[in-house]
Order: sequence, then structure tokens, then C-alpha cells
Amino acid sequence: MQQNPAPQIRHPMWRKAPPQICYIVSMAAVPNLLTALEGLSVVAFLAVAISAVAVPDEVLAPLDPVALSSGPAEERWMGIFMSDQHVGYAVSREAPTAEGGRVFQQQSTFSIQAMGNVQRVVAAGTAVTGPDGALKTFDFMLTSPLPVYARGEVQAHNLHVTVDQGGSAPEVIDIPLTEPPVLSMTLPSQVRGKVLRPGLTFTVPYFDPLTRANATATVLVESPEMLPTGETAWWLKSSFNGVETRQLVDPNGEVLREEGSLGLRAERMTREDAMALSNGTPPDLIALTNIPVAPVAGAENSHIVTITPGGVDASRFVNDPPLQTVDGKTITISVPLLAELPHLPVAAQGAIEEADTEPAMSIPSTDPEMIARAVAVLDGSTDRTDAARKINDWVHHYVQKVPTIGIPNGLEVLHTAQGDCNEHTALYVSLARAVGIPARITAGLVYAPSIGDAFYYHAWPEVRIGPVGADGAAGWVPVDPTFGQFPADATHLKIVNGDLDKQIEIMGLIGKVSLVVNEAR
Repeated sequence: MQQNPAPQIRHPMWRKAPPQICYIVSMAAVPNLLTALEGLSVVAFLAVAISAVAVPDEVLAPLDPVALSSGPAEERWMGIFMSDQHVGYAVSREAPTAEGGRVFQQQSTFSIQAMGNVQRVVAAGTAVTGPDGALKTFDFMLTSPLPVYARGEVQAHNLHVTVDQGGSAPEVIDIPLTEPPVLSMTLPSQVRGKVLRPGLTFTVPYFDPLTRANATATVLVESPEMLPTGETAWWLKSSFNGVETRQLVDPNGEVLREEGSLGLRAERMTREDAMALSNGTPPDLIALTNIPVAPVAGAENSHIVTITPGGVDASRFVNDPPLQTVDGKTITISVPLLAELPHLPVAAQGAIEEADTEPAMSIPSTDPEMIARAVAVLDGSTDRTDAARKINDWVHHYVQKVPTIGIPNGLEVLHTAQGDCNEHTALYVSLARAVGIPARITAGLVYAPSIGDAFYYHAWPEVRIGPVGADGAAGWVPVDPTFGQFPADATHLKIVNGDLDKQIEIMGLIGKVSLVVNEAR
């Protein structure tokens, strides 16, 4: 175990080797219909590096014969492009059911690159709607070393969802509903039967099965476009939790083209053209999503940083004084020094703290294996600051730094011992909560000069061990097991607190934000 540095110095272990910046939300712009991550991008599965994009001849499995009994399936292919490179394809089918509803199937296969690692992503989903067009059931799968499956059924007044992930026991949740939600693959069907005109706006309840984000999607009819056939198609703009995509749909509501940010788009093609991928490697997501800044002197050891964001209002960032304060157009991050941290019991004290020790989607903190590991890492510590630091050091050294994309899960990281910031954070928070230390996931931006003079999308934990405030509650302190920092330096600019259902909000900022660092000390 390393010795503590001097109290006024941040733990600068990230200088020893370049950190692996994760691409939290860097796949955010993948359009709705072909998103293998259902708009997620938040997260990551174990990377399989390949030297070139090579996709085998894969198509969807046949639909259930019962589903086809009322008519044949209609197959549609789309090519997926990123910055004008053809990086993948999507294929979908739709067919009537015997009882008058519809079955939707979709599979997306594409390749992405992060810091030199090219990874192939495959996702597939099925949704069944009733005669009234309302969702009845769905299945969704994302490939990973341990694939992630999400299954759901609309019951009387709730959505019953089961998620199998990362070797953990299946998690079952019930989400209250006022009406059946729409999924990305069924969203275009909502256009059918509507008389489209510029300016028409309508809303639908929307659910993302992997992030479990449950909110309202807004669809705006923008403008018409004449097709070569003489028919009129319409450009629609869909918005969900700040994420926007544009779709060109024909009179039947079928998507002909779809556009997101970062040069991501999908176009209707023949099967052969959709699978004719570009040679070479796809664009690097880290390079596409970073935010360049002037060199920031002393950033590694900073405990106070002031930043002025551009492109978006400063209110889009978390206002959480005294750790992060948004004042007009300026954001001030003030991280307590190690010597300022109080000496608290390891386990949570009272209801306020206990609320941040519960298990969650990425945080299997009640798993016996996780508890046993956490107890071993603490090695008898009775002081929360000491215990939180031991966990930080252990995770930093234990997890191999590997850029990944998928769904983080603390138990899977404990088994695989590799990942990027999402995995480091999920494991840290799982271990901390396993021994009663209040901890949470935070996501935002961080300055990483060892990679380049830029801010990068990043995730890190926060722990409740800060100076006691006027309200009597202990404050949150950022730590960073990816970089080995305890506390984390003050260039950690947070956008959201929370798991995947909250992190999806970051996607609406990608490609829009600029930053000016006014002070770092």
C-alpha cells in the first residue's frame, strides 16, 4: 500500500502512465433506430481489439411463426456512417401478429475506435405491440464478454423489467406507468396515421431498456422533402432527455435517413450496400468528443478551479456547493484538502447517509463476494477517510486500464479486472457501499494533459467524507480510482450524479460545449 502524500498534494499517480479516458456517452449520437446501446453510450464492455473492420454475414433470426401467420415480414437495411466512413449496418423487420398487433425486430452491428482500440458492437431487440399499437413485451441484447439482456412486459399499471448482466443475479424492477411506453424501434410507427405538417409537435412516453430512463420523447415535424418517386417525405426531430436526432420518414413512417451528432448517420440501402463497409479503422471517439483548452498549469494538484463554459448555459452543470458552485456564467470547483477531511466511522450514520449505500443497476453492493472483497481491502480500517482511500488505491492497481464500451457492473469488473473509468467507478462504488460507506457515481469532464490539452468525458466516484456543512450533513468528496487520485483534482467538472438513467442527460451536450479555464490552484 502506498504512503499518503503531503496533505496539500493531490495523489498524482496518473503521471506514471497515461490514463484510459473512457467514452462515457461518446456513443451518444448513434441514431435511435440503429443504436446498439439504445441511446446509451454511457458505458462499456470488454474491448476486443481488431486490426480492421470485419463483419460476418449476419442477419436477424427468423421471427416467431405465430407472428408471421398474418403476413410476411418486411426487411429493411441501413448503412451506419461516422464522419463519412461506413462503419456498420442495421437490419430491421416488421410483421403483423395473429391477433392484429405488430412484431418489430432490429439488429445493429458496427465498429468504433477509442484510443487506438477498434471494437465491434452488436445489439438486437424485439418488441411486440397490440392491435392498438401499445407496447406489450420487449427483449434487448447487447454483446459483451457476458452479454447484457433486458426483458420487459407491460402489465396493468407498470412495466415489469428483468435485466441479466455481468454474471450477477437477474435484477427485477417494476416501473409505474400511466400508459405503455414507446421504444426506439417502435417510435416511427407513431407517425403512421398522422397528418404531417411543418411545426406539428407530439409527445410519447419513451423507455430505454438498458439505462432504464423513463421520460417523455418529443417529436417535431420540421419540413417536407420530395422523393424521386414523387412522394413527400418528412424530416422529424426527436428529443429525449436532451438528446436529439433527425429522421427522414416516408408517408408510411418508415425511416429513410437518420442523423445524429459527431457525423453519425444511417441511410436506407440494399443489403449488399449496407454491408459493404469502409476499409481501415473508424474515427476515434475520444478525438471526436474531447474539448480542447489552453494548457492549464498546476492542474494535477489543483483544489480550486474556475471554468467558464460556452455553447451551453452554465446551468446545465451540477450546482452542488461547496464542491461545485454555478454562479451566473462561471463554475467553481473546490475540493477539500486531504488534511481537511474529518474522521468519521466507516459505516453510514443516519438515514441521509444510508440512502447512498443501497445497491443499484451498476452497483451490486449486497453481493456476498463484493462484501467479502471490501472487508479484505479495508483490512480493519475504522476511519472512513482511510477506508475510502484504501479502496481507491486497490481499485486503481487492480483494474487493468482498457478502453471499453458496454454496460458497467461492479461484480463483472471484480471478475475481469479490466475496464475504463466506468468500470473503475462501478467497482469503487460497489465496494464502498458494501461496507456502508456512502458513495455515488458522478459523470462529466476532466482535464487530462498526459493525453492532450483538452477535457474528456469521464466518470468517477464521490464519497461522503467532506467537511460537515451548515445543514449537518457530511459533504461529498471526488475521488478517482482510474487516475489514482485521492481526493481527485479540481478539474473534475461534473454534469450529473447518478447511474445510467441519469448519465443519458450528458448526451445532449456532446459536440456543443466549449470551456475556458480561468484559474487552477
